[in-house]
Amino acid sequence: MRIAHLIVTYTDPLQTERMIRRMQHPNFDFYIHLDAKFPIASHQYLTQMPNVFLIKDRIDVHWAGFSTIQAILNSGKEILDSGKKYDFVSLMSGQDYPIKTPEQILAFYEARKGKLLLKYKAFEGEWEEGMLRVNRYHMSDFKFRGQYAIERLLNKIFPNRRMPEGIKFYGSSMFWAISMEALRYVQETIEYNQTMKRFFKFSWAADEFLFQTVILNSPFADQVVNENCHYYKHPPMTPNPKTLSLEDFEDIIASDRIFARKFKMSTDPELLDKIDAAVDQTN
Repeated sequence: MRIAHLIVTYTDPLQTERMIRRMQHPNFDFYIHLDAKFPIASHQYLTQMPNVFLIKDRIDVHWAGFSTIQAILNSGKEILDSGKKYDFVSLMSGQDYPIKTPEQILAFYEARKGKLLLKYKAFEGEWEEGMLRVNRYHMSDFKFRGQYAIERLLNKIFPNRRMPEGIKFYGSSMFWAISMEALRYVQETIEYNQTMKRFFKFSWAADEFLFQTVILNSPFADQVVNENCHYYKHPPMTPNPKTLSLEDFEDIIASDRIFARKFKMSTDPELLDKIDAAVDQTN
């Protein structure tokens, strides 16, 4: 059992370092995609740790834009081209943190070998808000004066976007743990089908539904388990999960997940200290 942890980040390299040190295991490799807006030198020193690699083909990521997906696809290609065999590629962020020991993390994956871990809800009937992400035009990757006025005008003039034929949409959290074969399937579906890629490019926050949608409409669907590796709190009617604090400690430790998010070490280091102490007591 070997795991590739893909960490997509733009945040504090010290927090990413701490996360990786707490997860160090001979069976784990770590691939870091640093947003291209930030100098790679800030994270270069992390490659001095065992099994840590920096993604070379970096993307300038815009919130809710297809650029997040492109960063993941570019990173996935480098993992697929590494020549290494992984049972899971597990997507993480620089604001995640382990809430189990490395041995418990490995056991979590071993218990789910052969499965694809994707949290999802069907847009139709379960997550109706999701349809607004795909049936209207969104220009999240374009930054120019008047951008939102043009976006509103497009959606006023043109009818709802035509959906890809035969596709049912699913989505939820952007984080997943999938096989190399499933990752390659998504990679090829998006990179070699320009019509499909263009459709997702003008959607909103495709990172929260593209992988679920492609995989659940594929021959891999029967391998999907409706879960992921993360504990998080996402208050209703808010665009982002809560940044966890000391008041969330008991809930974090009680979780059966292996990671939690989001954390900000620079403002709340005591929370990570308490998590470490609690996890170490179980070892």
